[in-house]
Amino acid sequence: KRRGGRAKRSQPERRWERRASTNPTHKHASMITSNFEEHAKTLLDVNRGTGEKLQLATELRDSIEIVHTSEYLNFLKAFFPAFRRVLAGTKPQLKDCDEHKLRNAVLEILNRLPHNEVIRPFSHDLMKLCLGTLEADNEDNAMISLRIIFDLHKNFRPTLEAEVRPFLDFVAKVYRGFKETTRMYFDDKKKVVGGKGGNM
Repeated sequence: KRRGGRAKRSQPERRWERRASTNPTHKHASMITSNFEEHAKTLLDVNRGTGEKLQLATELRDSIEIVHTSEYLNFLKAFFPAFRRVLAGTKPQLKDCDEHKLRNAVLEILNRLPHNEVIRPFSHDLMKLCLGTLEADNEDNAMISLRIIFDLHKNFRPTLEAEVRPFLDFVAKVYRGFKETTRMYFDDKKKVVGGKGGNM
């Protein structure tokens, strides 16, 4: 502790405070991250519009440096259930709409979380969440989920042994689908080429 009893601030915390004191955007983001539970309720509230939730998720994503401070655990405790609710409660979209942007912003936040001991208790739920998104969501969000899954396996492999099989099953399913699509494509090409040859 410093003289006077105040704990010494880490470098990320000092950098965050400097930005918050000079940048209006960071001032607003600092207001959000100073009261995690209240703002998490916005994402959990079914009566709040998608646009309002998207604005909050975007501001959280842009102020992600907070997870490199001593507030990381408090951030996870407040927001992880809200992120899970967003991904479970909104349908994957194939068009660029607010629902897609909201899901994308939440996944971007999850992708930027440090994979250290603080997040270990959340790793199982995060893996399950990303496996579900990988299978159901559009290509953009599936790719973010895949990056998170790889990072989780790299850092918490012994803890996540039970989650390996669902992931491998999904990979096998994709591979079988790719083989079938490739076979159908080349069969169609052969029919076209054969048809042309017969007309000559």
